[in-house]
Amino acid sequence: MTRQQTECDHPTNAAILALVGSVLMMVGGILFLAVSALILPHLDIMSFPSVHTPPGLILGSIPAIASGVVGTMGLFELASGIIVLASAVILLTRSDDVRTWGVLILVFSVLSFLGMGGFVVGAVLGIVSGILTLCWKPSPQ
Repeated sequence: MTRQQTECDHPTNAAILALVGSVLMMVGGILFLAVSALILPHLDIMSFPSVHTPPGLILGSIPAIASGVVGTMGLFELASGIIVLASAVILLTRSDDVRTWGVLILVFSVLSFLGMGGFVVGAVLGIVSGILTLCWKPSPQ
């Protein structure tokens, strides 16, 4: 193969890194949602030894509050993973507007840290992918 046949007009390596990172983000988001729906609401706070109740706090509301917070984090991380996944797929299929998709990958990878960040590895892969996409220059014709 000649050099022209092997060159591509879009940042393939960056897009693949973003795909892997987005899958990790979505798995982390689904895990958080499962914990918030299946485990946290069923916790019995009174069964823990030496629980000290601050005045004015109803112990029965703690699992519901924790479930809501973890569920919100899971939804946010899942949404970030979906946006990074869509951006990576578009980055692989179309060569126009590479900068826009790189910025979306970078921003939503950083924002995924509000959840679990795809076990942190997913967010780091997304950040590296976004930076690689923004630094990528098309080959001269």
